[in-house]
Amino acid sequence: MNRASEFQSYYTKSTPILNYMINMLQLGDGESILEPCGGDGVFVDSLLSTNSSANIDILELNPEAVTFLKEKYKKKLNVSVKETDTLLDNDILLHRKKYDKIIGNPPYGAKNDTQRKICLNRMYPGLYTKESYTLFLYACINCLREEGILSYIIPDTFLSLHRHVAVRKFLLTKTKIKELALFPSSFFPGVNFGYANLCIITLIKSSDIEQNLRNEICIRRGFRRVEELEKKECGKTKIVSQKEIYENVGSAFLFNSTDKISKLINDDSLLKIGNLAHCVTGFYSGNDQKYLHPIDRCIKNARKYQVISKEFISKSPLSDNEKVNGISSPECFVPIVKGGNVEYVKPVQWFMNWSKQAILEYKASKKCRFQNSAFYFKKGIGIPMIRSSKLTGALIDYQLFDQSIVGVFPKDESLILYLLGFFNSQVCTELISAINPSANNSANYIKKIPFIEPNAEFKDKVENIVNKIISELKIGNSNIQKFQEELDVLFSNLYLENKGCKHRLEKKLKKGKQLSIYGLGS
Repeated sequence: MNRASEFQSYYTKSTPILNYMINMLQLGDGESILEPCGGDGVFVDSLLSTNSSANIDILELNPEAVTFLKEKYKKKLNVSVKETDTLLDNDILLHRKKYDKIIGNPPYGAKNDTQRKICLNRMYPGLYTKESYTLFLYACINCLREEGILSYIIPDTFLSLHRHVAVRKFLLTKTKIKELALFPSSFFPGVNFGYANLCIITLIKSSDIEQNLRNEICIRRGFRRVEELEKKECGKTKIVSQKEIYENVGSAFLFNSTDKISKLINDDSLLKIGNLAHCVTGFYSGNDQKYLHPIDRCIKNARKYQVISKEFISKSPLSDNEKVNGISSPECFVPIVKGGNVEYVKPVQWFMNWSKQAILEYKASKKCRFQNSAFYFKKGIGIPMIRSSKLTGALIDYQLFDQSIVGVFPKDESLILYLLGFFNSQVCTELISAINPSANNSANYIKKIPFIEPNAEFKDKVENIVNKIISELKIGNSNIQKFQEELDVLFSNLYLENKGCKHRLEKKLKKGKQLSIYGLGS
Protein backbone atom coordinates (compact mmCIF):
# COMPACT_ATOMS: atom_id res chain seq x y z
CA MET A 1 0.00 0.00 0.00
CA ASN A 2 1.11 3.61 -0.66
CA ARG A 3 0.18 6.43 1.65
CA ALA A 4 -1.10 9.94 0.88
CA SER A 5 -0.18 11.30 4.32
CA GLU A 6 -2.18 14.53 4.43
CA PHE A 7 -5.41 12.65 3.78
CA GLN A 8 -4.46 9.51 5.79
CA SER A 9 -5.05 7.44 2.66
CA TYR A 10 -3.43 4.04 2.17
CA TYR A 11 -3.43 2.84 -1.42
CA THR A 12 -3.92 -0.89 -1.83
CA LYS A 13 -1.07 -2.42 -3.86
CA SER A 14 -1.47 -6.03 -2.80
CA THR A 15 -2.63 -8.30 -5.61
CA PRO A 16 -3.93 -11.05 -3.28
CA ILE A 17 -6.04 -8.50 -1.39
CA LEU A 18 -7.40 -7.00 -4.60
CA ASN A 19 -8.25 -10.43 -6.00
CA TYR A 20 -9.92 -11.49 -2.75
CA MET A 21 -12.07 -8.36 -2.46
CA ILE A 22 -13.13 -8.35 -6.13
CA ASN A 23 -14.08 -12.01 -5.85
CA MET A 24 -16.15 -11.33 -2.70
CA LEU A 25 -18.20 -8.70 -4.59
CA GLN A 26 -19.62 -11.30 -7.04
CA LEU A 27 -19.71 -8.78 -9.89
CA GLY A 28 -22.49 -8.87 -12.49
CA ASP A 29 -22.82 -7.20 -15.89
CA GLY A 30 -23.66 -3.51 -16.00
CA GLU A 31 -23.79 -3.03 -12.24
CA SER A 32 -23.39 0.36 -10.55
CA ILE A 33 -20.31 0.46 -8.32
CA LEU A 34 -19.02 3.09 -5.90
CA GLU A 35 -15.38 3.63 -4.97
CA PRO A 36 -15.76 6.28 -2.21
CA CYS A 37 -12.06 7.10 -1.80
CA GLY A 38 -10.52 6.62 -5.22
CA GLY A 39 -6.82 7.14 -4.45
CA ASP A 40 -4.81 6.13 -7.50
CA GLY A 41 -7.57 3.93 -8.96
CA VAL A 42 -6.16 0.53 -8.06
CA PHE A 43 -9.62 -0.87 -7.19
CA VAL A 44 -11.14 0.61 -10.32
CA ASP A 45 -8.46 -1.01 -12.49
CA SER A 46 -9.27 -4.39 -10.96
CA LEU A 47 -13.01 -3.83 -11.38
CA LEU A 48 -12.63 -2.92 -15.04
CA SER A 49 -10.34 -5.83 -15.77
CA THR A 50 -12.93 -8.18 -14.27
CA ASN A 51 -16.06 -6.47 -15.65
CA SER A 52 -15.48 -3.80 -18.29
CA SER A 53 -19.21 -2.94 -18.45
CA ALA A 54 -19.44 -1.84 -14.81
CA ASN A 55 -20.64 1.72 -14.21
CA ILE A 56 -18.23 3.14 -11.65
CA ASP A 57 -18.46 6.35 -9.61
CA ILE A 58 -15.21 7.47 -7.98
CA LEU A 59 -15.21 9.99 -5.12
CA GLU A 60 -11.95 11.56 -3.97
CA LEU A 61 -11.02 14.48 -1.70
CA ASN A 62 -7.38 14.96 -2.69
CA PRO A 63 -7.26 17.43 -5.65
CA GLU A 64 -4.03 15.93 -7.01
CA ALA A 65 -5.52 12.44 -6.96
CA VAL A 66 -8.67 13.75 -8.69
CA THR A 67 -6.60 15.29 -11.49
CA PHE A 68 -4.69 12.04 -11.92
CA LEU A 69 -7.89 9.93 -11.94
CA LYS A 70 -9.68 12.16 -14.47
CA GLU A 71 -6.73 11.91 -16.84
CA LYS A 72 -6.41 8.16 -16.30
CA TYR A 73 -10.07 7.38 -17.06
CA LYS A 74 -10.92 10.15 -19.53
CA LYS A 75 -11.61 7.59 -22.26
CA LYS A 76 -13.79 5.42 -20.01
CA LEU A 77 -17.36 6.65 -20.47
CA ASN A 78 -18.59 4.30 -17.76
CA VAL A 79 -16.26 5.82 -15.13
CA SER A 80 -16.98 9.17 -13.46
CA VAL A 81 -14.66 11.03 -11.08
CA LYS A 82 -15.91 13.60 -8.56
CA GLU A 83 -13.84 15.79 -6.25
CA THR A 84 -15.70 15.78 -2.96
CA ASP A 85 -15.57 15.04 0.74
CA THR A 86 -17.40 11.71 0.67
CA LEU A 87 -18.58 11.92 4.27
CA LEU A 88 -20.17 15.34 3.72
CA ASP A 89 -21.24 14.89 0.11
CA ASN A 90 -24.98 15.60 -0.32
CA ASP A 91 -25.51 12.72 -2.72
CA ILE A 92 -24.07 10.36 -0.12
CA LEU A 93 -25.82 11.93 2.89
CA LEU A 94 -29.21 11.96 1.13
CA HIS A 95 -28.69 8.53 -0.51
CA ARG A 96 -29.59 10.02 -3.88
CA LYS A 97 -28.08 7.10 -5.72
CA LYS A 98 -28.11 3.46 -4.68
CA TYR A 99 -25.28 1.15 -5.70
CA ASP A 100 -25.13 -2.57 -6.41
CA LYS A 101 -21.58 -2.87 -5.10
CA ILE A 102 -19.19 -0.74 -3.06
CA ILE A 103 -15.48 -1.39 -2.62
CA GLY A 104 -12.86 0.65 -0.83
CA ASN A 105 -9.99 1.25 1.50
CA PRO A 106 -11.16 4.32 3.43
CA PRO A 107 -8.84 6.72 5.29
CA TYR A 108 -7.76 5.70 8.79
CA GLY A 109 -7.59 8.32 11.53
CA ALA A 110 -7.86 11.35 9.26
CA LYS A 111 -7.43 14.60 11.19
CA ASN A 112 -10.33 17.03 10.99
CA ASP A 113 -10.37 20.79 11.41
CA THR A 114 -12.87 22.35 13.83
CA GLN A 115 -15.52 23.09 11.21
CA ARG A 116 -15.41 19.59 9.76
CA LYS A 117 -15.69 18.08 13.27
CA ILE A 118 -18.83 20.12 13.87
CA CYS A 119 -20.32 18.99 10.54
CA LEU A 120 -19.47 15.32 11.14
CA ASN A 121 -21.00 15.39 14.62
CA ARG A 122 -24.17 16.90 13.18
CA MET A 123 -24.41 14.52 10.21
CA TYR A 124 -23.47 11.34 12.10
CA PRO A 125 -25.07 11.69 15.55
CA GLY A 126 -24.36 8.84 17.92
CA LEU A 127 -21.27 7.68 16.02
CA TYR A 128 -17.62 8.12 17.01
CA THR A 129 -16.61 10.87 14.60
CA LYS A 130 -12.91 11.05 15.47
CA GLU A 131 -12.31 7.89 13.43
CA SER A 132 -13.02 8.28 9.72
CA TYR A 133 -13.15 4.67 8.52
CA THR A 134 -16.24 3.75 10.57
CA LEU A 135 -18.06 6.79 9.19
CA PHE A 136 -17.23 5.66 5.63
CA LEU A 137 -18.57 2.22 6.50
CA TYR A 138 -21.83 3.63 7.87
CA ALA A 139 -22.35 6.18 5.09
CA CYS A 140 -21.69 3.73 2.26
CA ILE A 141 -23.90 0.96 3.64
CA ASN A 142 -26.76 3.47 3.49
CA CYS A 143 -25.98 3.96 -0.21
CA LEU A 144 -26.26 0.26 -1.07
CA ARG A 145 -29.30 -1.19 -2.77
CA GLU A 146 -31.14 -3.93 -0.91
CA GLU A 147 -29.00 -7.07 -1.26
CA GLY A 148 -26.10 -4.92 -2.50
CA ILE A 149 -22.60 -5.98 -1.44
CA LEU A 150 -19.82 -3.95 0.19
CA SER A 151 -16.21 -5.03 0.71
CA TYR A 152 -13.85 -2.81 2.73
CA ILE A 153 -10.32 -3.12 4.08
CA ILE A 154 -10.18 -1.35 7.44
CA PRO A 155 -8.59 -1.60 10.93
CA ASP A 156 -10.17 -4.23 13.18
CA THR A 157 -10.71 -1.91 16.16
CA PHE A 158 -14.43 -1.44 15.35
CA LEU A 159 -15.02 -5.10 16.29
CA SER A 160 -14.49 -4.60 20.01
CA LEU A 161 -13.72 -1.05 21.14
CA HIS A 162 -16.40 0.58 23.26
CA ARG A 163 -16.53 3.74 21.16
CA HIS A 164 -17.75 1.75 18.14
CA VAL A 165 -20.79 0.13 19.81
CA ALA A 166 -23.24 2.10 17.63
CA VAL A 167 -21.53 1.00 14.40
CA ARG A 168 -21.54 -2.65 15.52
CA LYS A 169 -25.25 -2.58 16.33
CA PHE A 170 -25.93 -0.94 12.96
CA LEU A 171 -23.91 -3.59 11.10
CA LEU A 172 -25.53 -6.49 12.93
CA THR A 173 -29.11 -5.30 12.39
CA LYS A 174 -28.91 -3.61 8.97
CA THR A 175 -26.63 -6.02 7.10
CA LYS A 176 -25.72 -9.67 6.73
CA ILE A 177 -21.98 -9.94 7.26
CA LYS A 178 -20.67 -12.56 4.85
CA GLU A 179 -17.07 -12.74 5.94
CA LEU A 180 -14.45 -11.11 8.13
CA ALA A 181 -10.84 -11.79 7.16
CA LEU A 182 -8.45 -10.70 9.92
CA PHE A 183 -4.72 -10.25 9.42
CA PRO A 184 -1.77 -8.24 10.84
CA SER A 185 -0.81 -4.91 9.30
CA SER A 186 2.72 -6.37 9.06
CA PHE A 187 1.51 -7.98 5.82
CA PHE A 188 2.41 -4.56 4.40
CA PRO A 189 6.09 -3.95 5.31
CA GLY A 190 7.23 -0.35 5.33
CA VAL A 191 3.76 1.10 5.95
CA ASN A 192 2.94 2.45 9.42
CA PHE A 193 -0.84 2.28 9.80
CA GLY A 194 -0.95 3.04 13.52
CA TYR A 195 -3.03 -0.13 13.84
CA ALA A 196 -1.69 -3.58 14.68
CA ASN A 197 -4.37 -5.48 12.80
CA LEU A 198 -6.54 -5.00 9.73
CA CYS A 199 -9.58 -6.77 8.41
CA ILE A 200 -11.61 -7.08 5.24
CA ILE A 201 -15.33 -6.97 5.92
CA THR A 202 -17.74 -8.13 3.23
CA LEU A 203 -21.44 -7.65 3.85
CA ILE A 204 -24.86 -7.60 2.19
CA LYS A 205 -27.34 -4.76 2.76
CA SER A 206 -30.58 -6.07 4.24
CA SER A 207 -33.60 -4.41 5.85
CA ASP A 208 -34.83 -7.68 7.40
CA ILE A 209 -33.52 -7.46 10.98
CA GLU A 210 -34.79 -10.90 11.96
CA GLN A 211 -33.06 -12.50 9.00
CA ASN A 212 -29.90 -10.51 9.65
CA LEU A 213 -29.64 -11.73 13.24
CA ARG A 214 -30.05 -15.32 12.03
CA ASN A 215 -27.16 -14.81 9.60
CA GLU A 216 -23.93 -16.67 10.29
CA ILE A 217 -20.62 -14.86 9.82
CA CYS A 218 -17.53 -16.62 8.57
CA ILE A 219 -14.54 -15.27 10.53
CA ARG A 220 -11.18 -16.16 9.01
CA ARG A 221 -7.85 -15.49 10.73
CA GLY A 222 -4.45 -17.04 11.42
CA PHE A 223 -3.03 -16.37 7.95
CA ARG A 224 0.72 -16.84 7.72
CA ARG A 225 1.05 -14.67 4.62
CA VAL A 226 -1.20 -12.44 2.57
CA GLU A 227 -1.40 -14.89 -0.36
CA GLU A 228 -3.44 -17.25 1.81
CA LEU A 229 -6.41 -14.87 1.75
CA GLU A 230 -7.44 -16.21 -1.66
CA LYS A 231 -7.38 -19.83 -0.48
CA LYS A 232 -10.49 -20.79 1.47
CA GLU A 233 -8.73 -23.73 3.09
CA CYS A 234 -6.05 -21.49 4.66
CA GLY A 235 -6.19 -19.90 8.09
CA LYS A 236 -8.55 -20.69 10.94
CA THR A 237 -12.28 -20.42 10.32
CA LYS A 238 -14.99 -19.77 12.88
CA ILE A 239 -18.73 -19.50 12.18
CA VAL A 240 -20.67 -17.19 14.50
CA SER A 241 -24.29 -16.03 14.42
CA GLN A 242 -24.97 -12.31 14.30
CA LYS A 243 -27.54 -12.70 17.08
CA GLU A 244 -24.88 -14.20 19.36
CA ILE A 245 -22.58 -11.24 18.72
CA TYR A 246 -25.41 -8.73 19.07
CA GLU A 247 -26.22 -10.13 22.51
CA ASN A 248 -22.60 -9.88 23.72
CA VAL A 249 -21.77 -7.04 26.11
CA GLY A 250 -21.39 -3.99 23.87
CA SER A 251 -22.25 -6.22 20.88
CA ALA A 252 -18.52 -6.97 20.73
CA PHE A 253 -16.97 -9.61 18.50
CA LEU A 254 -15.33 -11.79 21.16
CA PHE A 255 -13.33 -13.81 18.64
CA ASN A 256 -10.27 -13.79 20.94
CA SER A 257 -11.97 -15.91 23.57
CA THR A 258 -13.07 -19.42 24.41
CA ASP A 259 -16.74 -20.16 25.09
CA LYS A 260 -16.08 -20.14 28.84
CA ILE A 261 -14.38 -16.74 28.73
CA SER A 262 -17.21 -15.31 26.58
CA LYS A 263 -19.82 -16.58 29.04
CA LEU A 264 -17.98 -14.94 31.94
CA ILE A 265 -17.82 -11.61 30.13
CA ASN A 266 -21.53 -11.76 29.27
CA ASP A 267 -22.71 -13.03 32.67
CA ASP A 268 -24.88 -10.24 34.11
CA SER A 269 -24.96 -11.92 37.51
CA LEU A 270 -21.25 -11.31 38.00
CA LEU A 271 -19.77 -8.14 39.39
CA LYS A 272 -17.25 -6.26 37.27
CA ILE A 273 -14.04 -4.64 38.47
CA GLY A 274 -15.73 -1.28 37.93
CA ASN A 275 -18.32 -2.18 40.58
CA LEU A 276 -15.76 -2.60 43.34
CA ALA A 277 -12.89 -0.32 42.35
CA HIS A 278 -12.23 3.13 40.93
CA CYS A 279 -10.27 2.81 37.66
CA VAL A 280 -8.64 6.09 36.67
CA THR A 281 -5.75 7.51 34.65
CA GLY A 282 -3.09 9.65 36.26
CA PHE A 283 -0.99 12.79 36.14
CA TYR A 284 0.91 14.47 33.30
CA SER A 285 3.06 17.52 33.99
CA GLY A 286 2.81 18.93 30.47
CA ASN A 287 6.60 19.20 30.34
CA ASP A 288 8.23 16.06 31.72
CA GLN A 289 11.73 17.10 30.67
CA LYS A 290 11.46 20.01 33.08
CA TYR A 291 9.64 18.40 36.02
CA LEU A 292 10.36 14.65 35.84
CA HIS A 293 13.69 13.19 36.97
CA PRO A 294 15.16 9.68 37.13
CA ILE A 295 17.28 8.45 40.03
CA ASP A 296 19.89 7.18 37.55
CA ARG A 297 20.63 7.85 33.86
CA CYS A 298 21.05 4.12 33.25
CA ILE A 299 17.31 3.60 33.73
CA LYS A 300 15.41 2.80 30.53
CA ASN A 301 14.43 5.97 28.59
CA ALA A 302 16.20 8.20 31.14
CA ARG A 303 18.99 9.66 28.99
CA LYS A 304 17.18 12.85 28.01
CA TYR A 305 16.23 13.66 31.62
CA GLN A 306 18.23 15.34 34.37
CA VAL A 307 19.08 12.97 37.24
CA ILE A 308 17.62 13.90 40.64
CA SER A 309 19.90 14.37 43.62
CA LYS A 310 18.75 12.22 46.56
CA GLU A 311 18.83 15.20 48.93
CA PHE A 312 15.81 16.68 47.11
CA ILE A 313 13.61 13.57 47.40
CA SER A 314 10.76 13.82 49.90
CA LYS A 315 11.52 11.57 52.88
CA SER A 316 8.21 11.63 54.74
CA PRO A 317 4.54 11.04 53.85
CA LEU A 318 2.79 14.09 52.45
CA SER A 319 0.22 15.97 54.50
CA ASP A 320 -3.24 16.46 53.00
CA ASN A 321 -2.31 20.09 52.28
CA GLU A 322 0.94 19.09 50.53
CA LYS A 323 -0.86 16.57 48.34
CA VAL A 324 -3.07 19.35 46.98
CA ASN A 325 -0.91 22.47 47.16
CA GLY A 326 2.66 21.16 47.04
CA ILE A 327 5.70 20.96 49.33
CA SER A 328 7.37 24.12 50.63
CA SER A 329 10.72 22.53 51.58
CA PRO A 330 13.57 21.73 49.12
CA GLU A 331 12.76 18.02 49.58
CA CYS A 332 9.92 18.34 47.12
CA PHE A 333 10.39 15.50 44.62
CA VAL A 334 7.94 12.61 45.04
CA PRO A 335 8.07 9.09 43.55
CA ILE A 336 5.83 8.48 40.54
CA VAL A 337 4.71 5.15 39.07
CA LYS A 338 5.12 5.11 35.29
CA GLY A 339 4.18 2.63 32.55
CA GLY A 340 6.04 -0.53 31.66
CA ASN A 341 5.02 -4.13 32.12
CA VAL A 342 6.38 -4.96 35.56
CA GLU A 343 4.60 -7.45 37.84
CA TYR A 344 3.71 -6.77 41.49
CA VAL A 345 6.46 -4.31 42.52
CA LYS A 346 7.96 -1.52 40.43
CA PRO A 347 11.34 -0.18 41.54
CA VAL A 348 11.23 3.46 42.65
CA GLN A 349 13.14 5.13 39.83
CA TRP A 350 11.30 8.31 38.80
CA PHE A 351 10.45 11.47 40.73
CA MET A 352 8.15 14.39 39.98
CA ASN A 353 8.62 17.96 41.16
CA TRP A 354 5.83 18.53 43.72
CA SER A 355 6.94 21.92 45.01
CA LYS A 356 4.38 24.64 45.63
CA GLN A 357 5.69 26.54 42.63
CA ALA A 358 5.46 23.48 40.40
CA ILE A 359 1.86 22.86 41.47
CA LEU A 360 0.96 26.44 40.54
CA GLU A 361 2.60 25.94 37.15
CA TYR A 362 0.80 22.63 36.57
CA LYS A 363 -2.56 24.16 37.32
CA ALA A 364 -1.88 27.11 35.03
CA SER A 365 -0.63 24.96 32.13
CA LYS A 366 -2.95 24.00 29.28
CA LYS A 367 -0.80 20.94 28.57
CA CYS A 368 -0.78 19.56 32.12
CA ARG A 369 -3.32 16.92 33.02
CA PHE A 370 -4.07 17.21 36.72
CA GLN A 371 -6.66 14.48 36.36
CA ASN A 372 -8.21 12.30 39.08
CA SER A 373 -6.13 14.08 41.72
CA ALA A 374 -8.28 12.64 44.53
CA PHE A 375 -6.46 9.34 43.93
CA TYR A 376 -2.90 10.69 44.04
CA PHE A 377 -0.79 9.32 46.91
CA LYS A 378 -3.23 6.53 47.72
CA LYS A 379 -2.66 2.79 47.86
CA GLY A 380 -3.78 0.88 44.79
CA ILE A 381 -2.67 -1.06 41.73
CA GLY A 382 -1.13 0.34 38.56
CA ILE A 383 -1.87 -1.34 35.22
CA PRO A 384 0.07 -0.04 32.20
CA MET A 385 -2.03 1.47 29.41
CA ILE A 386 0.10 -0.32 26.83
CA ARG A 387 0.31 -4.01 27.55
CA SER A 388 2.49 -6.72 26.15
CA SER A 389 1.29 -10.28 25.60
CA LYS A 390 0.43 -10.46 29.31
CA LEU A 391 -1.50 -8.07 31.51
CA THR A 392 0.50 -6.90 34.51
CA GLY A 393 -0.26 -4.97 37.67
CA ALA A 394 2.07 -3.45 40.27
CA LEU A 395 1.47 -1.81 43.63
CA ILE A 396 0.92 1.94 43.85
CA ASP A 397 2.21 2.40 47.40
CA TYR A 398 0.91 5.87 48.34
CA GLN A 399 2.68 7.27 45.26
CA LEU A 400 1.83 9.54 42.38
CA PHE A 401 1.02 7.73 39.11
CA ASP A 402 1.18 9.08 35.58
CA GLN A 403 -1.17 9.03 32.59
CA SER A 404 0.45 5.89 31.14
CA ILE A 405 -1.07 3.99 34.07
CA VAL A 406 -4.61 2.92 34.88
CA GLY A 407 -4.80 3.24 38.64
CA VAL A 408 -7.14 0.70 40.24
CA PHE A 409 -8.26 1.72 43.73
CA PRO A 410 -10.57 -0.83 45.42
CA LYS A 411 -13.37 0.71 47.47
CA ASP A 412 -12.45 -1.89 50.08
CA GLU A 413 -8.65 -1.71 50.58
CA SER A 414 -8.60 -5.28 51.88
CA LEU A 415 -8.98 -6.38 48.25
CA ILE A 416 -5.70 -4.82 47.03
CA LEU A 417 -3.45 -7.88 47.42
CA TYR A 418 -6.12 -10.22 46.09
CA LEU A 419 -6.72 -8.07 42.99
CA LEU A 420 -2.98 -7.66 42.51
CA GLY A 421 -2.69 -11.44 42.21
CA PHE A 422 -5.71 -11.60 39.91
CA PHE A 423 -4.47 -8.90 37.51
CA ASN A 424 -1.18 -10.77 37.09
CA SER A 425 -2.89 -14.10 36.41
CA GLN A 426 -3.16 -15.80 33.04
CA VAL A 427 -6.96 -15.93 33.18
CA CYS A 428 -7.14 -12.15 33.65
CA THR A 429 -5.00 -11.72 30.52
CA GLU A 430 -7.46 -13.96 28.66
CA LEU A 431 -10.40 -11.90 29.90
CA ILE A 432 -8.97 -8.50 28.97
CA SER A 433 -7.73 -9.83 25.60
CA ALA A 434 -11.29 -10.91 24.80
CA ILE A 435 -12.83 -7.66 26.03
CA ASN A 436 -10.28 -5.53 24.19
CA PRO A 437 -7.96 -7.29 21.73
CA SER A 438 -5.96 -4.12 21.02
CA ALA A 439 -2.63 -3.47 22.73
CA ASN A 440 -4.03 -0.44 24.56
CA ASN A 441 -5.82 -0.76 27.88
CA SER A 442 -7.99 2.00 29.21
CA ALA A 443 -9.87 2.43 32.45
CA ASN A 444 -13.16 1.59 30.72
CA TYR A 445 -11.93 -1.85 29.66
CA ILE A 446 -10.40 -2.69 33.04
CA LYS A 447 -13.79 -1.85 34.57
CA LYS A 448 -15.45 -4.53 32.41
CA ILE A 449 -13.35 -7.44 33.70
CA PRO A 450 -15.64 -9.92 35.54
CA PHE A 451 -15.07 -10.43 39.25
CA ILE A 452 -15.96 -13.74 40.89
CA GLU A 453 -16.17 -13.34 44.63
CA PRO A 454 -13.85 -15.82 46.35
CA ASN A 455 -14.59 -17.64 49.57
CA ALA A 456 -12.48 -16.70 52.59
CA GLU A 457 -10.13 -19.67 52.26
CA PHE A 458 -9.44 -18.96 48.59
CA LYS A 459 -8.82 -15.25 49.25
CA ASP A 460 -6.38 -16.08 52.05
CA LYS A 461 -4.47 -18.50 49.80
CA VAL A 462 -4.08 -15.88 47.10
CA GLU A 463 -3.00 -13.16 49.52
CA ASN A 464 -0.40 -15.44 51.14
CA ILE A 465 1.15 -16.20 47.74
CA VAL A 466 1.09 -12.53 46.70
CA ASN A 467 2.80 -11.55 49.96
CA LYS A 468 5.52 -14.13 49.29
CA ILE A 469 6.01 -12.74 45.77
CA ILE A 470 6.29 -9.17 47.04
CA SER A 471 8.78 -10.23 49.75
CA GLU A 472 10.95 -12.05 47.21
CA LEU A 473 10.93 -9.14 44.77
CA LYS A 474 11.78 -6.60 47.49
CA ILE A 475 14.93 -8.52 48.45
CA GLY A 476 15.99 -8.69 44.81
CA ASN A 477 14.91 -12.26 44.03
CA SER A 478 13.10 -12.14 40.69
CA ASN A 479 12.51 -15.88 40.48
CA ILE A 480 8.79 -15.94 41.28
CA GLN A 481 7.72 -18.40 38.61
CA LYS A 482 6.72 -21.13 41.08
CA PHE A 483 4.44 -18.72 42.96
CA GLN A 484 2.99 -17.33 39.74
CA GLU A 485 2.14 -20.82 38.51
CA GLU A 486 0.29 -21.47 41.78
CA LEU A 487 -1.74 -18.30 41.29
CA ASP A 488 -2.50 -19.17 37.67
CA VAL A 489 -3.87 -22.56 38.73
CA LEU A 490 -5.96 -21.02 41.52
CA PHE A 491 -7.54 -18.34 39.33
CA SER A 492 -8.07 -20.78 36.45
CA ASN A 493 -9.94 -23.07 38.86
CA LEU A 494 -11.98 -20.15 40.19
CA TYR A 495 -12.98 -18.65 36.84
CA LEU A 496 -13.18 -21.71 34.63
CA GLU A 497 -14.18 -24.46 37.10
CA ASN A 498 -16.01 -22.50 39.85
CA LYS A 499 -13.61 -23.83 42.48
CA GLY A 500 -13.06 -21.41 45.35
CA CYS A 501 -16.03 -19.10 44.73
CA LYS A 502 -18.73 -18.41 47.26
CA HIS A 503 -21.85 -20.59 47.13
CA ARG A 504 -23.60 -20.42 43.76
CA LEU A 505 -26.80 -19.19 45.36
CA GLU A 506 -25.04 -16.02 46.51
CA LYS A 507 -24.19 -15.18 42.91
CA LYS A 508 -27.91 -15.09 42.11
CA LEU A 509 -28.55 -12.28 44.57
CA LYS A 510 -29.55 -8.95 43.11
CA LYS A 511 -26.59 -6.80 42.21
CA GLY A 512 -27.38 -4.31 45.00
CA LYS A 513 -27.07 -7.08 47.57
CA GLN A 514 -23.90 -8.36 45.94
CA LEU A 515 -22.32 -4.96 46.29
CA SER A 516 -23.04 -4.91 49.99
CA ILE A 517 -20.67 -7.87 50.44
CA TYR A 518 -17.81 -5.36 50.20
CA GLY A 519 -19.71 -2.49 51.72
CA LEU A 520 -20.44 -0.97 48.31
CA GLY A 521 -24.21 -1.26 48.14
CA SER A 522 -26.79 1.18 49.38
